[in-house]
Amino acid sequence: MVYEKLSARQKSVKILTKIFEKNIPLKTLLADEGLDEFSVSDRGLLKELVYGVLRNLYFIDWLLESFYKNKKLLSPYTINNLRCGVYQLIFMGLPPYAVTNESVNIEKVFNGKPSVVNAILRNFLRKYMTKPIDLSAIVSEINKDNKLELLSIKYSHPQWMIKRWLERFTEKETEEILKANNQKPTFTIAVKPEERAYIAEHLNKRGILSKFTKYAPSGLIIEGQGHEIREVLRDANFFWLVQDEASQLACFFLEPFEEIVVLDVCSSPGGKALLTSALMRRGKVICIEKNRRRYKILNENIERLKKFLPKVQIESLLTDAFEFNKKNCFERIILDAPCTSLGVVRRNPDVRYRCNESEIERLSGNQTRLLEHISKFLHKEGILLYTVCSTEPEEGERVIDNFLHKFKEFCTIDSVLPFFKDFYIGEGMVRTFPHKHEMDGFFMARIRFK
Repeated sequence: MVYEKLSARQKSVKILTKIFEKNIPLKTLLADEGLDEFSVSDRGLLKELVYGVLRNLYFIDWLLESFYKNKKLLSPYTINNLRCGVYQLIFMGLPPYAVTNESVNIEKVFNGKPSVVNAILRNFLRKYMTKPIDLSAIVSEINKDNKLELLSIKYSHPQWMIKRWLERFTEKETEEILKANNQKPTFTIAVKPEERAYIAEHLNKRGILSKFTKYAPSGLIIEGQGHEIREVLRDANFFWLVQDEASQLACFFLEPFEEIVVLDVCSSPGGKALLTSALMRRGKVICIEKNRRRYKILNENIERLKKFLPKVQIESLLTDAFEFNKKNCFERIILDAPCTSLGVVRRNPDVRYRCNESEIERLSGNQTRLLEHISKFLHKEGILLYTVCSTEPEEGERVIDNFLHKFKEFCTIDSVLPFFKDFYIGEGMVRTFPHKHEMDGFFMARIRFK
């Protein structure tokens, strides 16, 4: 198999194959696959193909199903090559000849079956591309009598996941969630609240349009391609980090507005620790991360931003949270627990295919144990913030309910900040949703001693 100097389309097929065959997360692959070798336009094409196929996988597979003679005889590379080809034809509207020709060439690179790819795509074109494509007409061919199947194919989400949401939400709201998960998220950065207006003006002068986030006083939503925005910001002489508004709100929910010592557990990539440092202005933050690779990323981010936080001491420790044995009591603790990430499917569309219900239960147990352990380090007058980027109650409300039932000396408490009123689902507990708030799906709880 030839891997030397792959084109953007070839690399897309390779990345998709690794996601499905080796279960490697998309964000890991995008960091490891050497995308810097591509031009800005080719990088954009690669990401469009990979994200596009992942967001429409079941629908694309449903379209292709009738064109296979024996799918089992095709390699994963061939199947992903066909998926990319169909995505380009249906969703990108690229010229049929060019797409077919390139798909055949890709098949040759991966020592596949170019004649099969050519035949399938040509048959596909005869059926669907003889006139302007009408996606709504194609979707209407899906079995309407089976609601789960219809929604699963239409929005490319597993049926078990949709079933869970239909049990919690109305059919209309479930469909709104599915739609939101397939939309491209905004590019949002966090800055120091007192510098936000100045930075917005600075960016606008550089030709980059931005607007304030609706809730978080630290957020700017920026229009444009992420790579281009990062290039402009790379040498900026102010504090900034890429961070969704929901994640920023978690830092405000902690209320770190004084000179305190903060413990940040499972800290990498460090966004919450760093924005918390910017909000408190003076104090100390201790970051714990057990994964060596993620620890390296954490330190890189701390190193980049610490010059903008001269009165905050930030310390990082490569250690497992369960082995953390410092006897200090912390006025604030951030526990951003490892979770399914089902609240950030729009950013990581592969999550929906890697997760299952047993994983939700497994993580819920881990989250409960982690919360019980970390709560030992909370100061009597302190606040512990428990947060997960998950939509599922087992990882949010149930963890907190079980914890409070077992440890009756604790309670949850609302924030003094007024902009959380739109998010409360119970005292001291909030949820955000992409379809409601145009931000990632987060659960957060503020815990303190009674």
